[in-house]
Amino acid sequence: MKKKFFYTLFLFLCFIAYAQKTNIPNVYKYTLKNGLELFIAENDSAPLVYIEIAVRAGAVTQTPKTAGLFHLYEHMMFKGNSKFKNQKEVTEELNKLGVSDWNGTTGVDRVNYYFTIPSSMLEKGLEFWSYAIRTPLLDTKELENEKNVVLSEIIGNQSDSSRIFSSGLFKNLFSESPWKLDSGGNPENIKNCTVQQLKEIQQKFYVPNNSALFVGGDVQHEEVYKLVNKIYGDWKLNINDLTEEQVNNFSDKITDKKEDIKLVYSDPRNSGNIIQFAYYLQGPNGQTDENDTYAADVWSYLVDNPNGNFFKDILKEKSFEIPDEDYVGAFYSTQRLSGIIGFSAAMLNTSQLPVWEKTDNFLTFIKTKSIPNMLNSDSGFENKNIVSVKNKIEDSRIYSLETAEGFLSGLSYAWSSCNSDYFFHYDENILKVDSEDIKEFVKKYLVNKSGVCVVSVNPEYYKKNKTEFDSAGWKELNSSNAFWWMKK
Repeated sequence: MKKKFFYTLFLFLCFIAYAQKTNIPNVYKYTLKNGLELFIAENDSAPLVYIEIAVRAGAVTQTPKTAGLFHLYEHMMFKGNSKFKNQKEVTEELNKLGVSDWNGTTGVDRVNYYFTIPSSMLEKGLEFWSYAIRTPLLDTKELENEKNVVLSEIIGNQSDSSRIFSSGLFKNLFSESPWKLDSGGNPENIKNCTVQQLKEIQQKFYVPNNSALFVGGDVQHEEVYKLVNKIYGDWKLNINDLTEEQVNNFSDKITDKKEDIKLVYSDPRNSGNIIQFAYYLQGPNGQTDENDTYAADVWSYLVDNPNGNFFKDILKEKSFEIPDEDYVGAFYSTQRLSGIIGFSAAMLNTSQLPVWEKTDNFLTFIKTKSIPNMLNSDSGFENKNIVSVKNKIEDSRIYSLETAEGFLSGLSYAWSSCNSDYFFHYDENILKVDSEDIKEFVKKYLVNKSGVCVVSVNPEYYKKNKTEFDSAGWKELNSSNAFWWMKK
């Protein structure tokens, strides 16, 4: 009896030994022996559980020859595995689990799969994703069928205004490696894809030491860990080095070039009297410039303040015809190897001043006045202003904790673009940022740097004034030159 008691105690201690405390109440982190990271958020507000599995295998891990295959692989995950032999059986199991919403996405920094189920189905839900991610059948016939689905998406994107805009932007802003931001990929890669190529992706990237599980809702973290260790513990880690794919940075920084690239896009969504202006520069990367991302985030909070100097200075210039502060914006977005800084504005096109001249003036204003003013003593980035950012971040964190899904989705994004420690220690690192850090950020990423400017106008206006745009140095952005994989 005594021997059995000590054996049970030993097992219990083994299970809790892997728990790592976090600085957020009711949130726990475990790491399995095979490297799989597990994050658990306890929230018993409803008898539901959110389960997500994420893999660092988004567009950023692509090469020109594999661009698009990670997205295709994501589709194949739902076409059958060692337990559920085809899409019909997969769908039937999802119905049995009581899944109301499920999906898989391929983004820049990750591929993730998720659903919400009744908490009574926790074990079966964990088993479902284990079979899906570890033992997909990758059937040849299903692959040929799914190629057509993915190709139709790519063809549809070629006429989608938002996709034309973003593809043209990334092609020019990250000119040496635009495929690392294009999860849709090259249609030729899709057409020629083989099962062997998908298996290579599985063996190299779909491994526990490159993946993480996020479980939250009406659960107990000890129970979740036991189940995950039971179901995923024998998942073999990959001993191959993933560093080359994960750390391969963009080798040609456009910020080091002397001139901005200026693009004009004839966008059917624009009315004749509106000009959409956007200016983008490369920003800090989560993987290589982590310390700079904190200053960039604080800058982003403060510069996008409608009562701040950036907005006030621009709105004073009546020639820009910007109606009010709702039509101006600035931001920074953290990504693993493709951080982006952006400025935007919507201007009326009612004056006698030609659009190409007005937008040139606006770009010059940002580069010669707005950005240099950020280094002034009264820039609005002083320490007294930075204090206000703390409250906004705290409010945002409190709001995110209201649902397990909302919280874990944010954690998953940070895990893929940086790491989990970045997420858990984000608040304290933000509090370390001072006005000097922001000035260093402005000097390093904005002052005397170049980027890509995109101006969107009504098609009829552009047609009438194309010659003038050409003469002013604005190159046309359209569906035939926006995508990096199109032949010149």
